[in-house]
Amino acid sequence: MNVKKFFLVLMAVVVMASIAAAPVAAQTTCTRYHTVQRGEYLVKIARQYDVSWRYLADINDLANPSRIYPGQKLCVATTGSGTGGGDDSGAPYTGIPTFSISSVVAGKTVTIQTNNFPANDSFDVLMGQMGTRGVNGIKVTSINSGKGGSFTATFDIPATLADHRRIAIRLQSNTGSGYYAYNWFYNTTADSGTGGGDDSGSPSTGYKGYPTFSIASVVRDQSVTVSVRNLPPNDTFRVLMGPMGTRGVNGYQVTTFNTGNGGNQSFTFDIPSQLDGSYQIAIRIEATTGSGYFAYNWFYNNTTN
Repeated sequence: MNVKKFFLVLMAVVVMASIAAAPVAAQTTCTRYHTVQRGEYLVKIARQYDVSWRYLADINDLANPSRIYPGQKLCVATTGSGTGGGDDSGAPYTGIPTFSISSVVAGKTVTIQTNNFPANDSFDVLMGQMGTRGVNGIKVTSINSGKGGSFTATFDIPATLADHRRIAIRLQSNTGSGYYAYNWFYNTTADSGTGGGDDSGSPSTGYKGYPTFSIASVVRDQSVTVSVRNLPPNDTFRVLMGPMGTRGVNGYQVTTFNTGNGGNQSFTFDIPSQLDGSYQIAIRIEATTGSGYFAYNWFYNNTTN
């Protein structure tokens, strides 16, 4: 091997080593890193931290999730109660914008609740197939964040996605600020989270369908507030919380409550001390009366703004 060729090969090795050792610049505020060990792969690392490999691929901006290297530093935990990112250097605004799904009218509209949005920024609203995170999705409209913070907004579902079971939605700044947030929803009316039960209705009550709920706000290691929809009347539910991935089954019982008149209601529940410090928590409500109704969801254990 001549000297010139040897030098080029050596430079290539140095560049590859630098890529492997350098932290990946996550778009969000990273609170925890993992150093890749020999023989590890993204799915295995994701299981270790109770997150999905797609989540790790996104927050680390991995173009090819199957290619990670020993010594590479990966972000495995970020702040926020949803998924978003941006500059995070602004003053007085800091942090990242996120949003949750409030309600859906199947094939027609979706309503969102934002958290910690920057003020006076303009965002394109994009929707696409599940798994795309809304990237290069169909532009529905553009909105101005006004005073920022928390607000609700309702958007039309594009006709080409009207029959899709699940839809990705993304809000992305068009001003160059770099802020964005994304989520997804079931394209079924009033379906927020997952629920089930009898669904046969009762002539005596007129109740139809099943309960579901969304996460309204969180105080880290203290409490979570939920918005429950379509509760059956005069039923009693227990509230369970457990590790992410359990759907709350056999979780720690927090409390019980009576549904009263049923319908739409909001509740705040304490987070059990056994789950203090958990990154993600599953929450479940299930009837104790034998009616069979239940609903479950999950949340990031981070204080929302």
